Amino acid sequence: MDYFKKYASIIKQICSVHPEPGKKLVQKLMYLIERRGVDVGLNYKIHFFGPYSEKLDNALHFLESDDVIEIDTGRGMTHVIKFCGTDEEIADALTPAEQEQISFVLKNFGAKSPLELEALTTLDYAANNLMKNDISDEKIVKQVKEIKGTKFTEEVLYKELQILKKYDYLH
Repeated sequence: MDYFKKYASIIKQICSVHPEPGKKLVQKLMYLIERRGVDVGLNYKIHFFGPYSEKLDNALHFLESDDVIEIDTGRGMTHVIKFCGTDEEIADALTPAEQEQISFVLKNFGAKSPLELEALTTLDYAANNLMKNDISDEKIVKQVKEIKGTKFTEEVLYKELQILKKYDYLH
């Protein structure tokens, strides 16, 4: 399976929804895409900005070295990603079922800010990877507050938690 081809195809689509995506935004959208069942072969760990895949970060640099994407590091803290490959390079990278899930994620989450996506994905990661049993909203929010400190208010976390439930990430 050619994951790089998949990554490039997904990045092209992310760029069409969000004209100047940064690495953080790409990390979070890829996380949500994988959580929808698209096999992108990434492993996530909790990081300062929420779920993070070192494998995806390495893949982004590989795609850049292969001139499929460009990463503009001249924008301060944000590393803006631009797709510059060809349609031939990404042809048939995704099945129709995978494309449907990617479209779902981009339609529902593509316009969110990186900070909103950080809250969403950290909540999801905490509920699905850090907690074992008895996952109540209160316990999920408490777990994220322990990870993030005062970065997000409880109000924001409860709002994002409802969004995750609305789109069947959490039940």
